[in-house]
Amino acid sequence: MVEKGLLGYLYVPSLGKNAYFDKDGFVVELSSEIIDGVTKISGLSVKSAELYKKLSISDNNKLLRTLLSVTQLLKKYDCVPEIIYIQDGNVWLIYGQIQVNLGGGTNLNEKILRMDQILPQLDGMSGTLHVETWSETNTDIYFRNGELMEIPNDVQTVPEASEEATQEAQ
Repeated sequence: MVEKGLLGYLYVPSLGKNAYFDKDGFVVELSSEIIDGVTKISGLSVKSAELYKKLSISDNNKLLRTLLSVTQLLKKYDCVPEIIYIQDGNVWLIYGQIQVNLGGGTNLNEKILRMDQILPQLDGMSGTLHVETWSETNTDIYFRNGELMEIPNDVQTVPEASEEATQEAQ
């Protein structure tokens, strides 16, 4: 079940929990559970998270704004990926064996719109769709078959909850 306001979640090691956030970047739930249908965000450094407070991303606020824009657009076009991976300021979308490099925070609406039109043609393939350099003056988009970046699995569920925590949750 997807709760309406949830745009994504990330694992906060200091809490040992997943922080779920809304369209404004506010933490609306802290849980050791993974809620089906909510996109996991990987590659960000978050020292801590507090309920009903804005996510504090160590990297910078510009990155949070980009992330919020991306998650809202993906939801708008109904093309939510399994994982959104942030690396060196670039946003990667992971759809099974297809990785999409959106690049930084420019032309996001146009890039996601074009990606959404191309993805169905890549069904059954494996590789990277490069839309990171797309702009009004450079409309090149290309697919590299077989090119996959290793995505570190830094987002995970919390190890088995203690009996006490399990009883508390019920």
